[in-house]
Amino acid sequence: MKIFGVIAEYNPLHKGHLWQLQQIRHQFQPDVLLVVMSGNFVQRGDLAIVDKWQRTEMALAAGVDLVVELPLYGSIQAANLFALAAVQILQALAVTDLVFGTESPDLDYYGTARKIRTLTTNSAAFSDYRNTYATQYNQIIEQNLSLDMTKPNQMLGLAYAQAAQTLKYPLALHALPRTGAVDHDQAHLQGEFASASAIRQALLQQQPYQQALPASSEQILQTSRIISWKDFFPFLKYQLLTTNLKQLGQIYQMNEGLQYKLQQEILQVNNFPDFLYAIKSKRYTFARLRRVCLYTLLNLTTTQMQQMWQHPYLHVLGFNRVGQQYLHQIKKHAPWPLISNVNQILGNRTGLMARAVQADQILNLLAFKEQNFGRHPIIWRK
Repeated sequence: MKIFGVIAEYNPLHKGHLWQLQQIRHQFQPDVLLVVMSGNFVQRGDLAIVDKWQRTEMALAAGVDLVVELPLYGSIQAANLFALAAVQILQALAVTDLVFGTESPDLDYYGTARKIRTLTTNSAAFSDYRNTYATQYNQIIEQNLSLDMTKPNQMLGLAYAQAAQTLKYPLALHALPRTGAVDHDQAHLQGEFASASAIRQALLQQQPYQQALPASSEQILQTSRIISWKDFFPFLKYQLLTTNLKQLGQIYQMNEGLQYKLQQEILQVNNFPDFLYAIKSKRYTFARLRRVCLYTLLNLTTTQMQQMWQHPYLHVLGFNRVGQQYLHQIKKHAPWPLISNVNQILGNRTGLMARAVQADQILNLLAFKEQNFGRHPIIWRK
């Protein structure tokens, strides 16, 4: 069987995503098309603009057969760990092919990933403390391979290749040209193909965005509460002001005394963008700092993150008839617990998934629906 996978956030699912899914159907004619999708928290240290169930519905409406959640321990990591967690799930689901959009569809991703691994295994190459690790990493690759490593989707494609190599997983990679804008920090709507960043920006600023979305995604957004760091900045501020420095030092990736800077600057600002600029330095990228802020908001310690990595699972968010049949087929052979009902495995709110469920409960502060208990996969019959 040809089991094709996509790794996505769908934050939100736009016409570029729909085009990609249609191309997969047209070019490869897969038996099953599944998506590993981030939950309520996403890779660049943000909260997803609508919850994971609404984004699952967007994916099923766009023709996906099966949606499985990328757990918290993978969804809010830097590109290499994000990719590793997602590719591990593809392997557990017996996916044969991965398709991803990229600015460089003709690049030899496996071959380039091998060269990058050789170039970056020497820790002495990253000794310039005046620049971030990411800056030094990009400079080494640009100087030796003439690759522009500021292209975010190209970087993710290489991270997928490196993850598959690490896992010794013979995953076929298919790179499709990315449509629309790709600048994540300076995003603007550009016709019907625009980046998710541009769409989120338009949503939050109450500007027109509908031309960039399929009708199904637009309908879901029109009836949903849109969330962002603006909603949760007061909770972050409370965490930083009421947690002692020793406890803050235990937060995941709170390195090199960063907790002192966070506690100092949080008193001087009244919104999240100003806070990010106040704590920015050459040593840390904005994405890294957003993730540290998210870890702080969720009170995620280094120990807890390590424990979550050690207990992987497959949380099913939705499926159609084809996806349901495939789940029945692989259920007995899946190497990890296959979860469709959180109540059954977490009735006492401890054990597997407990920390991720606890993190999801922060949405209840904004009167969102319960994200896990009593929730069952969306069954798509349209």
